[in-house]
Amino acid sequence: MRADDAVARILIAVDALDRSADVLAAVTRLAAGRAVELSGLFVEDADLLALAGWPAATERRVFDPAPRPFGAPELAAALRAQALALQRRLDALARELGAPSSFRTVRGRVVQEALSLAGAGDCVVMASASASLRLNLPAAPLQRRALLWLLPEDERELYRLAAAAAQCDPEGAAERRLVLPEDAQRAAEVRAALPATAGAIRVGPAAGWLERAASVAAGGNALVLMTREAGAADPERLRRLLRRAALPLVLV
Repeated sequence: MRADDAVARILIAVDALDRSADVLAAVTRLAAGRAVELSGLFVEDADLLALAGWPAATERRVFDPAPRPFGAPELAAALRAQALALQRRLDALARELGAPSSFRTVRGRVVQEALSLAGAGDCVVMASASASLRLNLPAAPLQRRALLWLLPEDERELYRLAAAAAQCDPEGAAERRLVLPEDAQRAAEVRAALPATAGAIRVGPAAGWLERAASVAAGGNALVLMTREAGAADPERLRRLLRRAALPLVLV
């Protein structure tokens, strides 16, 4: 760690549908060699709680095909248990990294809560419902090479995402893929700025990238990087990314 490194806060935001182990794997990469504070945020999904309040709400278990009543009290208890499990894993990771940590539980929707609670300079780590992150680099011989997807909206964001990619993958073992903005002019500006960025980056259009990303998600070696400004400007797009790309996502 360099003496001039500022302490950075990494906000880990998950809800009942997320796989927190995948998020913590990404946090380990982001925290490497830096002075960081880990801040856990578990969001009790307001929509799920509303559904559980319906009189006809039931649950089905894997080894018990018969539906059983499942109301708001049962869901609330399950969410508390899930939050406690995440807090324990976060505490263990913080001890391993020698970093301070904090944890809170809120009720709402994970995208809005994460964006509203993140402060200036914070990094937000989120995961989709079906993500499975394994950024253990260098990869084993039989393992798919890790992928870092960069989603800049302009030249300025490109530089920030390139720096974040270098932090996630300081050895340069991961393949970097840049998704150009949908706007033609901004896409041209981003492409023109590429020679100034570090490392080789494969460039592709915005159209169809989600399908390509989802096709490699099962390999467990993909991570999406985008700026917090881009996420805040279009929260619905952020929700689609978490749902459809099936990849962990880092807002820098």
